[in-house]
Amino acid sequence: MILPEDLRRADAQLAALHLRLAASRHLNPTDEVEARARFLRGGPARFRYLPLTDADDLLRGCETIRPPLDHPLGVEVAAARDELFCSIVALRDRTAAAFDALAVASGWYDEAGPAPTRATPVRPHDESLVDHDALLAAFRDGLAAAGHPDWTVQTDPIMSARVVVDSPRRTLRVNPRAVASQTEVLALVAHEIGVHVGRAAAGARQPLTIFANGLARSLATEEGLALHAEARAVGLPVGASDRLALLAAAGRRAREQGFTGLYRGLEPLLGASGAWTTCVRLKRGLASPEEPGVYAKDRVYWVGWCRVSAWLEAGGDERLLSVGKVSIDHPVAAWIVAGWINPPG
Repeated sequence: MILPEDLRRADAQLAALHLRLAASRHLNPTDEVEARARFLRGGPARFRYLPLTDADDLLRGCETIRPPLDHPLGVEVAAARDELFCSIVALRDRTAAAFDALAVASGWYDEAGPAPTRATPVRPHDESLVDHDALLAAFRDGLAAAGHPDWTVQTDPIMSARVVVDSPRRTLRVNPRAVASQTEVLALVAHEIGVHVGRAAAGARQPLTIFANGLARSLATEEGLALHAEARAVGLPVGASDRLALLAAAGRRAREQGFTGLYRGLEPLLGASGAWTTCVRLKRGLASPEEPGVYAKDRVYWVGWCRVSAWLEAGGDERLLSVGKVSIDHPVAAWIVAGWINPPG
């Protein structure tokens, strides 16, 4: 498969930077437990973070990446580079403006479109909890069953999510405080391994690493597919669609509200624990969470659910999305015909 050498070189440079930056470790608070106790005593929301001490060097690395813009995949490498650049600036500066720029570059402010019209299976869930060791074992078994022996499972205390798929390092990172029901374990395996790991592993077999690490603006498709995988595996919990829409709306409000105001508006709807978790996710990374500003990534769950649902209902070929971390807006079929990427395996 022939691709220009300057395109391959730019892609390799970008992949090297992704290996240097574990963004979520600098995004998530290191003191969430203490911060919550302080907040519940009436104090303002305030968090500590691992500083990104080599940010300027990483930014200089981004500036050296110059893919050929006369090649469609060169344009994609450039867009992925720009997303990474915005992420580094946001983690260095921790301002609302920097996080806004990241959201714009990543398409996180995009509108969802109409809500799905096709009924989604809703089934009774087994709410009995599994312990942490059993959760780790379920992920290891899931990786083995899916044919990913080169992936590992590790615990990571600096997380707000229960699980993060770290594609550049082929690792599932699991929050040691995570709890999950029996049904949630099945849903997490379908979501994290069936889609996130599966698409990353498929992308690793493509000529360019951006297909494993993620093309720009592909996250909504990624999460939409993952939610559909959950629905097929176990059905969705009652009210799941409403909660996704609520999270997207809260992301809009967080651009204009501080942490405390956002929390007070969400607590009657989500309870104290749900409101805290949601506010932390929407305000994480920001130096001044009590001021307007948002880490808007969580909007993509609702956007992805709506857009992928509409795409599938219109006859979209889901196999084309299994070539790697692409979006429904990428001309995957044309890239395959041109011989630039491998067809679905």
